[in-house]
Amino acid sequence: MAYGVQKYTVQESNNLKLGQNGFKELASAGNTGDGNFVAFYVTGAVATDVATIAATSHVGDDLTATPFLAGSIVYGPFKKITMSSPTDADVHVICYYG
Repeated sequence: MAYGVQKYTVQESNNLKLGQNGFKELASAGNTGDGNFVAFYVTGAVATDVATIAATSHVGDDLTATPFLAGSIVYGPFKKITMSSPTDADVHVICYYG
């Protein structure tokens, strides 16, 4: 499978924007395992909740231990997403398949 925005078919891009391929939730420190993820969304009870995320990308640079506030969404062709050091039990990361 080819990766990158310019490689998606019309059907694939419609599935991605609608979240039709499902998601994997990280409810505590851990990772998704290998897969094809197109975005992740950090949730929390308050806006100051933080999740530290590392992500391996299919194309481009990898993220290494980057803190994200609740409400953050990051798009990209990710192979693996890892959450470490959530500020509390309310912090979850929703990883969208693509």
